[in-house]
Amino acid sequence: MSVKRVAVVGAGVNGVSIASACASLGHDVQLFDESTPFDQTSSASSRMLHGGIRYIEQGHIGLVREALIERDGWLRFAPDATRVERFYFPVYRGAKRGRWLLFAGTLVYQWLAGRFSVGTSQLHSDEDIIRTFPHLLSQGLRGGASYCDVVMEYEPLIQLLIDEAKRKGVSIIENTPIQRIYTDGRIDISGSTVEFDCVINAAGPWAATLLEESGISSKFTIDHVRGSHLIVNLSLKNALVLQAPGERRIVFVIPLDRERALLGTTEHTHDLADPIVCTDAESEYLLSILNQHLSEPLSTSHIVSSFAGVRPIVRPRDAIIGDMSSASRDSEIEVSNRLISVFGGKWTSARHLGEKVAALV
Repeated sequence: MSVKRVAVVGAGVNGVSIASACASLGHDVQLFDESTPFDQTSSASSRMLHGGIRYIEQGHIGLVREALIERDGWLRFAPDATRVERFYFPVYRGAKRGRWLLFAGTLVYQWLAGRFSVGTSQLHSDEDIIRTFPHLLSQGLRGGASYCDVVMEYEPLIQLLIDEAKRKGVSIIENTPIQRIYTDGRIDISGSTVEFDCVINAAGPWAATLLEESGISSKFTIDHVRGSHLIVNLSLKNALVLQAPGERRIVFVIPLDRERALLGTTEHTHDLADPIVCTDAESEYLLSILNQHLSEPLSTSHIVSSFAGVRPIVRPRDAIIGDMSSASRDSEIEVSNRLISVFGGKWTSARHLGEKVAALV
């Protein structure tokens, strides 16, 4: 195999993983970002490396299975920056999903993981739930179910990924916007044109926009979903999965340390021209869902901070997307001569996606 000069545009988790995989094959790789690595979408995740239990209900079984296998890879790659966490579904009177239905879903999730399972599913009485979560409201509680998944220690994990890329020889070029890309391997940077054997467009939510601004047609486009999170002062022994009353959406509450928890996420269509921030309405929405489950509700003074990110939802250009909550988080790869464009994807499957793209190079 001949060594190729490869340019990767976008230093999120997909771009960094693609760059590392290409460098592993011996290619000369330059990774460009208009800011710094992991500064945008990849920094605004729910901090989970998971199969996506809610996608079972939506029928995305293949995506869940693949992600569960990839989850195991993260545990082996970064044992000190990942941890297995038990997630509890408390079930209250009138909930859209009963505890037996949720328990069945967790069993399917465990079964799909197979030998990569990280823990057994369990059915719980209301006494079990309150014993584990004394902060929860006991009135109307009908027990629950729990399953195991993986949570990342974000800062150590991204440092591992950046160090891996550099160790393999990737040249990371920060604060360098790419003005235009071409299908023949050229890119425009700061008014000058640089030639490569292969260009990989891994710009995340901006991948389709970069193509459009470069005058390159594609059979795919991207819909943008803003997901917002709160970090609140709340002590939890384990993680919670809360059903939004009257909705089919779920919200995760994940302990970060002994005093703080991560609460998220929302899902709203987003225009890339607008600021990517957690709105007051989203903060109120997330806090209201949490408070409907707590015996002593939290106030806005318990909010330590908030953050938001935009997730790219890929679809064929001629298709119409429906409910964003039910949209697939799968990825698509498109090859146009010496240009490879990556659309969509998620944290958990990023390293596998990197290997697939490197094989195409």
